[in-house]
Amino acid sequence: MKSAKRRIFTIVMACFMACMMFAMPVLAATTSSSYFSKTTTKLNALNGGKSNISSVTSGSTPDGASVTSVKVFVNVARGTDPYTLYIQSPEGTIASFSGPTSSATFTTDVFNGETPKGTWKVWIVNSGVSYNGNIYPASTATVSLTVYYDY
Repeated sequence: MKSAKRRIFTIVMACFMACMMFAMPVLAATTSSSYFSKTTTKLNALNGGKSNISSVTSGSTPDGASVTSVKVFVNVARGTDPYTLYIQSPEGTIASFSGPTSSATFTTDVFNGETPKGTWKVWIVNSGVSYNGNIYPASTATVSLTVYYDY
């Protein structure tokens, strides 16, 4: 009876060890996903001009991280005239978007594959045309970036 229990225990342990041996490389190869979210200072642009450049930093992100998407929420001041929104990644890629004249959220894959680590820059440029009866065309927005990445 003792030897039968011992054999069953040995077989069960051998199967368990074999399963662990084959499962470990798969577990080690999986990636993790994360994100950071930051908000710019208020961006003001007048009469065809450029706003201040607002810098947002990634904080601590793991080495080897790779951007999978960027969600952009633009909080627009009432009466804002048309403008172009610019976002520059830490690697230097600049993407431009026609800025919404009312608050909106959109997602972009322009930065996919780049490192999220470092300083992101955001600014707007006023179109120089007023549709709101302003003496000088004016655009005001605050931008929240949420950068999703795998590592």
